[in-house]
This record gives sequence, C-alpha cells and structure tokens, in this order.
Amino acid sequence: MTKKELAERINVDPKTLKNWETTKPELLKLIYLGLTTEKHIKETEEYIKVIKELNESK
Repeated sequence: MTKKELAERINVDPKTLKNWETTKPELLKLIYLGLTTEKHIKETEEYIKVIKELNESK
C-alpha cells in the first residue's frame, strides 16, 4: 500500500501522514498493526467459510 493510498484509507491528507512519520512514528506503527490485524481477520473468516462448506458437503 502506498502512502497516498494509506492516507486515503485513514482519511487524512498525505502531508499529514508525512508529518506523522517524524512527529508520531508510534501512531503509524499502530495504524499499520491495525491494518495487518484487519487483513488476518478477513483471511481467517475466509478459512472458516471454506471449512464450513467442506463440513456441509460431507
């Protein structure tokens, strides 16, 4: 994800994001951690869906 895409995703100006890189690096770490967690949750939900479909087809 580019920084421009990230800025759009969290609804901030790209300049604000650039500023946070130096003034609030811990905030950016939390944002990236949240996005990673969101990705893992979606993947897990997909795995659960596949498992349920496999169980129903037995």
